[in-house]
Amino acid sequence: MGNSSCFSFLQRPSKITTGYWDFRGLGAPMRMMCTFAKVPWEDVKYSVKQKAQGSWIAPEWELDQRPHLRQQNPLVQLPYVINHSTGEVIAQSSAVYLYLGRILGLGGATHQEQMANEQVLFYLYGMWMEIRDLVYPSYTSRTEESFRSSLDNHFSGVSAHYEKLEAWLRRKDAPFFASSRPCTADFHVWEMLDQQECMARAYGFASPLEDHACLKAFYQRFRELPELEPYFASGDYSLPMNNKMAFYK
Repeated sequence: MGNSSCFSFLQRPSKITTGYWDFRGLGAPMRMMCTFAKVPWEDVKYSVKQKAQGSWIAPEWELDQRPHLRQQNPLVQLPYVINHSTGEVIAQSSAVYLYLGRILGLGGATHQEQMANEQVLFYLYGMWMEIRDLVYPSYTSRTEESFRSSLDNHFSGVSAHYEKLEAWLRRKDAPFFASSRPCTADFHVWEMLDQQECMARAYGFASPLEDHACLKAFYQRFRELPELEPYFASGDYSLPMNNKMAFYK
């Protein structure tokens, strides 16, 4: 696949390493990007363990790898990406996605595509935060019971997000959110849509996509991309969607 991005002057890496927890979450978009771009790639997955008093610890990450990576990037957290050609260590999820877009040719080929890609990408972060606050113990959902009782309001709110994304696709009149080919935002959008679809099925709600024809077509089109067949056939796609302490995994 050719690299048509205006960032094509950035050298394609000889190898990259991605790091995230052993579930899909914010790691899924970058795993899909690496698979799609066919870059030599290693994915490191970290696990949490519950201590006797009920709190959680991730010794491999917290005691081993994070102190080492902080010597190269004091802001490091999960997810991260390491470019073995340059030694760069990039952290913070949106920065990771944008960086992968630049080095893998998924950042948009024109100024207009880049602007579209970045706007959608940053909008999606707000959607992800709403899911996080719903499925993990928080002020929104303190217990399993409060989580379940919040689902009606959650899926009502999802519809408002979908209306905006639907209108964006209709106005762009393109198969993807920024271009005629996938950009970084498309991977994040698809993951958010898939998580919502799976959660709706698990708890007996109708598909949130049902009344959004353009968004539903995008969801199906992206899922059928031949470049992503290896991802969907792999263990990465069958990972839990959230971490072990979440109400919905």
